[in-house]
Amino acid sequence: MKSTRSAWTIYVVLRLLFFVVPFGIVYWLGLQLQFSLPLAGGVAAVIAALFSMALSMLVLSRPREQAAQSIVDWRNRDRTADDIAEDAVLDGDAEDAVDAATEAAATPAAEVAGEAEVAAEADSAATPSPSER
Repeated sequence: MKSTRSAWTIYVVLRLLFFVVPFGIVYWLGLQLQFSLPLAGGVAAVIAALFSMALSMLVLSRPREQAAQSIVDWRNRDRTADDIAEDAVLDGDAEDAVDAATEAAATPAAEVAGEAEVAAEADSAATPSPSER
C-alpha cells in the first residue's frame, strides 16, 4: 500500500511541477514582452501543457505504470474466480472461462465449484458443435 501511495504522490507532484514551472516561466516572459494578460496566459497554458505532456511521457513511465496497476488492483480487489469465469463467458473468451472455472473448482467451496462448472458448460453450449455448423 505504501508503494502505491508513493507512486501516486510522485506521479501527481511531478505532473503538477512539469506544468506549473513552464507555465510560470512562459507567462512571465509573455508579460515581459508586453502581451496582454489573457494572451500571455493562453500561450503559457498551451506551451506548458505540451511541455508537461512530453516530459511526463519520457520521465514518468514507471510511476505511471505503478499508478495504473494500483487502479487495476483496486478495481479487482473483490473479484473471485467465479466472477472472472462469468466475465469470460459473457465476453466470449472460452480459454479464460475454462481457466477460471478450473481455479474455481479447485477451491473448497462446493457452491463456487458448481457455479464455475455451470459457467464452463454455458460456454461449451454457446460454441456450436461441428455437426451444427
